[in-house]
Amino acid sequence: MWFKEPKYAWFIISILWIFGFLGSIGRVIVQYFQEPMTEDIGMSRGFLGLAWSTSILIGAACAPIGGWFTDRYGYRVTMIGGTILGALSAGAIVLFTNPVGYFIGFGILGGLAGISSTSSYVIVSEWFRHHRAKALMIVGSASSIGLAVITPFFVMNDSWLGWSVAYRISMAVGVLFIIAIVFLVKENKRTEEPSQETETSGNEEQADPPAEKLTVGDKLKTLLVYSRSPVLIVVIFALFTCGFSMGTVEMHLMAIQQTAHVSHSMFMWSLSILGVLELVGGFVFSALLDRLPRAMALSSLYFIRAIAFTILFTQLYWSPVLFTLIFGATYLGAIPGGILLASESLKTKSIGLQAGILLFFHQLGGVVAATAGGINFDLFHNYQLLIVVNIVLSLASCAGYYVVRERKQADNKLSTSVSG
Repeated sequence: MWFKEPKYAWFIISILWIFGFLGSIGRVIVQYFQEPMTEDIGMSRGFLGLAWSTSILIGAACAPIGGWFTDRYGYRVTMIGGTILGALSAGAIVLFTNPVGYFIGFGILGGLAGISSTSSYVIVSEWFRHHRAKALMIVGSASSIGLAVITPFFVMNDSWLGWSVAYRISMAVGVLFIIAIVFLVKENKRTEEPSQETETSGNEEQADPPAEKLTVGDKLKTLLVYSRSPVLIVVIFALFTCGFSMGTVEMHLMAIQQTAHVSHSMFMWSLSILGVLELVGGFVFSALLDRLPRAMALSSLYFIRAIAFTILFTQLYWSPVLFTLIFGATYLGAIPGGILLASESLKTKSIGLQAGILLFFHQLGGVVAATAGGINFDLFHNYQLLIVVNIVLSLASCAGYYVVRERKQADNKLSTSVSG
């Protein structure tokens, strides 16, 4: 046992981290190689945005499907299927260097690879009992560190290390990951009830029957009943907000900085700083999520995000760096924190399906941000309105989680007075 968790639990997290780090190459390609890629393939930035939105939308639809698939067949099968689709996505882009090939590869196959997006949450739920938030943060940090380390490497070697080579490397990483899953990853089907976490929020419902005894229809009916929970409503809204914010950053941050006449070097270093701060902030918020009331930590997180977007709105010279410093510190906490809060409050055994549905709303936020950003620019030739929407949504999510925390405290006081 390491830190009260099985040694293999940390081993499987290490595997996910290594390939998550290498998988961040795809993130670097989209953010750094947009200009040469659109020129070489012969497509506009608008078409690239359409492919990106399609990929996110398909991935959002695949998240609950993949979650149900994971509940039924296990995360090994789902991860292998998602990784195969990811490798085929990169292969299609390399083999068919035209807009249609890119749309099929990135937009469709890349989106279908989202069936494995809930696997890490199920793995952590099965293997971890005391450090779930930290484990999820470690997995999420892989992409952040990859962005910080790999971006400068590609920038300094872009004379020969272009987007096509990067996609080939990404495809090879996918093949290696499949081999690792087959030979190194195993399931951990536990039958005992999980131990209580440090703190939960909202109404605690009665646990479902074991997930394997329920049909997908039964699971969906159960989740529809849970949809009346105020905690779940707040989590869904907050995850949509998180997706909207991440969609703004992933798809439009470069364009926002270009309209503010930010230098190329500052943009490059802001991406690296974003990756580093994602890691540092991830450690801080994972500790807060495991030690403090989750709703309180999440309320603070969204308030900090509102501050970050306010700084970006000002368009000062140092706004890009200050934004990445502040926003990056909150990047990794919102998704695992929201999913943990929902799962602990609702006590459902359909972990994969529930996580998939919550991720659907997160991805939907990204789709809306990608589309809204384009409309914003076409109408006003800037992204200021998009930034304002991010501020408003972040403040609303902050208030929502604060209300959840206050309600939990009131319920605890009421139950204590009744029992006394």
